[in-house]
Amino acid sequence: LYPYGSSSKRPAPPGKSEFEILKESHKFLRDENEKDLSWDQQLASKYYATLYREFAVCDLKHYKSGNFALRWRTEDEVLSGAGETTCGNTRCVHHDPPRHVELRKPSLTTIELPFVYSEQGETKSALVKTVLCSRCLDKLMWKRRKEREK
Repeated sequence: LYPYGSSSKRPAPPGKSEFEILKESHKFLRDENEKDLSWDQQLASKYYATLYREFAVCDLKHYKSGNFALRWRTEDEVLSGAGETTCGNTRCVHHDPPRHVELRKPSLTTIELPFVYSEQGETKSALVKTVLCSRCLDKLMWKRRKEREK
């Protein structure tokens, strides 16, 4: 306890937050028939069920090294059409264009990516669909094109 008027912060409550539990128990792809799950795994499974897994959105920040991040779309992104009717790269100006500014709509390409990732020390792979504008598609293929030129 702190004296009245103290500017000190309260100590954090013991235990983990739901966010910390989700980070620890996260799986990019889950088996629908998992049984005998702990409470932490049930929480992560329930969150996974709320995601929309038709299209993924990506982050091409490190495209020159050939690395990029993928995640499933959230409900807000599905309702706004982000990642399906707009570019799926979260750093692209065409991902979530402002409503009050009319940008020329780019041509979009739907591609299926072989996505290899590491999860809990195990290497896994999956085919993931994403929608990209031509500029972001060039970024995605940048490393492969550079390797072919050598």
